[in-house]
Amino acid sequence: MLRRRLRLSAQPGIQPQSPTSWWHSSFQIASRLPPRSASRTLQQMSEAQRPPSEATDLPSRMELGVDALDRGDAEGAALAFAAAVAGATPSDDRLLAERAAYGAAEALLRLERDDEAAEYLEIAANSADQELRFLALRRRAMEEVRRGDLAIALATYRQAEGSAPNSDARAEIASRIGWLTKETGGSSLRSQAAFRRARGIPGGSWVPRALLAVTIVLSVITKLDPALAELFALTKIDLNGSDYLTGYPWRLFTVAFVHGGIDPDWQSWALHLGFNAIALDIAAQLVYRLYGAKRLIGWYFIGVIGASLASAIWLPGGYSVGASGGVFALFGIALGAEWAHRPLVERGMREALGRVGGLLLINIVLGFGVGFVGGGIDNSAHIGGLLTGLIFGVLVQPTRAEAMRRRWSASVMNWRGGDLALSLLVFVGFIAIYVNWRELAVLRFQLPF
Repeated sequence: MLRRRLRLSAQPGIQPQSPTSWWHSSFQIASRLPPRSASRTLQQMSEAQRPPSEATDLPSRMELGVDALDRGDAEGAALAFAAAVAGATPSDDRLLAERAAYGAAEALLRLERDDEAAEYLEIAANSADQELRFLALRRRAMEEVRRGDLAIALATYRQAEGSAPNSDARAEIASRIGWLTKETGGSSLRSQAAFRRARGIPGGSWVPRALLAVTIVLSVITKLDPALAELFALTKIDLNGSDYLTGYPWRLFTVAFVHGGIDPDWQSWALHLGFNAIALDIAAQLVYRLYGAKRLIGWYFIGVIGASLASAIWLPGGYSVGASGGVFALFGIALGAEWAHRPLVERGMREALGRVGGLLLINIVLGFGVGFVGGGIDNSAHIGGLLTGLIFGVLVQPTRAEAMRRRWSASVMNWRGGDLALSLLVFVGFIAIYVNWRELAVLRFQLPF
């Protein structure tokens, strides 16, 4: 594995990105290898065992180090890799030099020169490359376990889990975290959660559950206070033609915290909230697993706004309530990711999303003309939320799913901050729609359907 990674990194065409400060620190580490009396030191090796004089560039020294490791010559490998790190200049490829540091650490660990190896592992563990950072952190944690520093190893493994490049690597590290949590007397809940992650069972997060809890609590409050429900509901234009939406923008998202109507009976309220709560729990967990907590919260409320605007333009009369527009947005995100970035989505999630798509289609079809407790189903909000979610799911690459970025690098939004730019663009677009929503509603009524 080391040979393959190092040689791939030595291919031409990689742009240099190494800052001078990093080069100086790497040179200082590589140039102070202390002698060890129990074996030959790197400084005492004969000239015949040194790399040939023509191997002065970074890729050539890397090749020498890899070949030495393959032959079992750990000292020769350590010398070659150390020379590669020490000889790196600001114009050299930083990632290649960091991989040389990892090679030096591996060779020195085989020589039982742990202190020296630790310094090289530190270089690799701070790499911007996710895979190299993971390998270095995992190797450091393994050595900490070997020395009996279990608490320190547990912390290092947790760092490694965050840098794991794919689901298999995450499962491996999660299993070790579960074992170390038990060994260090940690919480059984923490160890069980780690073992669930190792088996591929989502342990969930407090963020999706917090979103669900806030929705339920505020829905209970608005049920008990009809005046607050009336203030939160998506009232657009009443029977007298009064505009209840322009000037009250909070209604675009507070609608998610009102269920059953302005002052519904308890049965209607409970059924409406119950169905939406179950769907929200499922959808939020899916999006969290794909994109993480921040995107889940941000995109959920953008989806609620998109659903509300669609409802205002398509059905401007009366009012709408419920979180289903945001729920459809979350399902749209997950379905869009599954369709556009299928290789990045774990197999279990793909199977679940295949069933979800059919259920959403049935829900939309049945919604047309089918009565619902307290009134009709607002399909315009459902479709608006779904389309909003599809925008994010299709255009933004999953960040927490199985990492195959090198094979799937053509995604529209795989640059750093691209998803934030898209979110702001959609939000600004919704502001423009909100400002002109009445004119758009008038245009909608000119359509033949």
